[in-house]
Amino acid sequence: MNCSFRTFLVFALAIFLAGCAPEPFVRAPLPPLRSPDAAAMRQSFLRSLPNRKVTFDDTVIIEPPFHDSISALGELVIDRQAGTFQLVGLDHLGVTLLQISGDSHGSTVDYAVPELIEHKDLLIAMGQDIWRMFFDLVPTKTAKVEFADNAAWYSEDTPDGTLIYELGGNPVVLVQKYLDGFFGAVWRVRYYQYASSDGSLYPYGIVMDNSRYHYRIIVKNRAMQ
Repeated sequence: MNCSFRTFLVFALAIFLAGCAPEPFVRAPLPPLRSPDAAAMRQSFLRSLPNRKVTFDDTVIIEPPFHDSISALGELVIDRQAGTFQLVGLDHLGVTLLQISGDSHGSTVDYAVPELIEHKDLLIAMGQDIWRMFFDLVPTKTAKVEFADNAAWYSEDTPDGTLIYELGGNPVVLVQKYLDGFFGAVWRVRYYQYASSDGSLYPYGIVMDNSRYHYRIIVKNRAMQ
């Protein structure tokens, strides 16, 4: 078996396994849309997003291909006004495993134990996916819109592919967003649950699938402040 064909088989199997992974959360069915207004739905969700700095206590589960899942306790600080995040991952004894921070320009590994720093490129990619989970959540006003029975789909072209948002529910929330490339979704983040506090909505059941690096990140928010 030549190298290129073997590489293709590994790539195809990784995508197949990611597609067959069971969902860790249950989402309530979306209600049907009645006389939907794309601009009003977009604005409703935009108004519900918190503008203050928020600290989440999370359980972060990483599911790499052909490897057991990795679970860590996390303190995740999201500053939407500054456009920044910081994630500190701890083991179950409270020992710091890694610290990643970033913004729209990229992510930085501030610290990682030796076993993890060997995979620095992967950690940087995960940091970028953490940013995607909590920022750039609202489609632009110029996005193209199509309606389904229970959701509105917004799409906009980017240099890397087509960025797609699905909005639905009552109140309106972001159900998922993903980057559609030549071979399908490059990455996809889905929001299964939201919590309401102080008039704002906070996601607390998130799944990110990255087909470029073939991993899944599951974020279970345990508390926030």
